[in-house]
Amino acid sequence: MDKTIELKQRLPQEIYQSPPSWWGYLLILPGILLVSFLFVGMGILTYYSFLTFDSIEFIIYEFTLENWRSFLTTDAYYFIFFRTIGLSLFITILAVGLALPYAYLTIRVRSSLLRKLLLISIFVPFFTGVIVRAYGWLIILGQNGLVNSFFGIFGLGPYRLIGTEIGVIIGLLQIMIPFAIIMIAPAVQNIDRAMELAASNLGANPFQTFYHIVIPLAKPGIAGGTIVVFTITAATYAVPALIGGGRVDFIANVIYRSLFDLSNYPLAATFSVALVIVASIFVLGIFQTLGSGTLGVDTGDSHE
Repeated sequence: MDKTIELKQRLPQEIYQSPPSWWGYLLILPGILLVSFLFVGMGILTYYSFLTFDSIEFIIYEFTLENWRSFLTTDAYYFIFFRTIGLSLFITILAVGLALPYAYLTIRVRSSLLRKLLLISIFVPFFTGVIVRAYGWLIILGQNGLVNSFFGIFGLGPYRLIGTEIGVIIGLLQIMIPFAIIMIAPAVQNIDRAMELAASNLGANPFQTFYHIVIPLAKPGIAGGTIVVFTITAATYAVPALIGGGRVDFIANVIYRSLFDLSNYPLAATFSVALVIVASIFVLGIFQTLGSGTLGVDTGDSHE
């Protein structure tokens, strides 16, 4: 009898043995390879940014700082680069700020029908490409578009929205808000509803509960949404090209013209490396600002 009980106790341990420790490293190998290729690509871009451009031979393999000097001293490049960063930050703040209450409503709404409608409205924009949506905004924001037709009812306008920063901001917001919602919604889902009820029982109104309970606990999603929206917006090409009409260029538009109009690969590489550096600094700043442990990363600075 004792041997039978002992056998039953040992059997599950023998069947469900933990895998070898090296299996975990094997599973992350594809990710390591992908990141390695990205590092190799960045290394090549950095190398090209220090090469000499020639209008006939295109690339002369001689070291030079001319590309970086041109980037840092040319007013037009300087202005476009800072416009890209400035508008990207502004759009990121707006997108995350609008996405947070939308994600909260989607998760906390009691009506299953309304929840499904809210979820569908998030994913519908992904059914069409960015180019199609940009052309749609050309129709809406055009001189005779829906927006100016609405203002015309009140005797206002028409206003020029195509080829302006306002038009580009509107077009990019419509594209970026769903990304922010998708990143924030899981973080809101993981917030224990009992904590909100406890705050309400202690006298907090809905705004105070949202500000002091929901927002701090949703930091991982807010950080993820901020990083995703900023990096995508800073590297966007189609919306500034179409809705901006050549008047509101981002750095990606300058990279495109440097490659395909001027065939200046070293200068395009310089712009690309500079953009990656700024985006990386921004991501690092988000981690530092929102504190250790954000996005599930333990930096070793947390204290009990």
